[in-house]
Amino acid sequence: MTPLTRTFYFLALISTTSACAGPTPGAAPPSSPPSASVALPANEPTFAAIAVSPLSEEAPLQIVSIFGYDAGETLISPATELAGFVAKPRQDAGFGKEPLRTLLLSPAPTPTKAKSLLYIALGPRAEFSLERVRTVGETAMRETLKLKVEHMAFAPIVRDQGVTTFAADDVAQAFVAGALVEFGSERRAAPASDFALRDVTYEAGPQFVESVSKAVARGVTAAHTELANGH
Repeated sequence: MTPLTRTFYFLALISTTSACAGPTPGAAPPSSPPSASVALPANEPTFAAIAVSPLSEEAPLQIVSIFGYDAGETLISPATELAGFVAKPRQDAGFGKEPLRTLLLSPAPTPTKAKSLLYIALGPRAEFSLERVRTVGETAMRETLKLKVEHMAFAPIVRDQGVTTFAADDVAQAFVAGALVEFGSERRAAPASDFALRDVTYEAGPQFVESVSKAVARGVTAAHTELANGH
């Protein structure tokens, strides 16, 4: 994915809150209602897939995931620039090799437009899996809530680091499901807390954004199903 200006090539805003309309008179009840004992979390953030580079998104918090350093690795933009910002900790301290470790750069280095830039380690390339992506989503949500920002943007940049094992839409679905289930867990643990987060941008290349947008919707649905079943 090459750096892009904010291009609304395709925007799919997935509202994760349900309308509170009453039942239609005479309508039959749903055959499989969610568990009455487990309510979906209130004030969920919305998720949108947008064709924009993580270098160009003007967000309070930009999150990216990064693999451990491999000698001779081949990167393309924007992974080239983003890996360059953390070249020393990746090469000298092994950052990226231990999954889910985080590194926050605040303020974010130029030319990044975000205020802060958070890296989440993916571990070795050989261990990459959709379950790992899901846990990255969980970690991203926890860190976002700790930082108390209203908007978070995320770019996996996995393909830009040379890993094409899974389709872009599968990666998106796993991330969104993990992030939203984690939001629900945090909400349940602290029901009186006023979480600042209102929306999440999932960044994708223009060639993937349509399929990723549909995957974001599937991720939201999957998270709601898990939460309704008492996850």
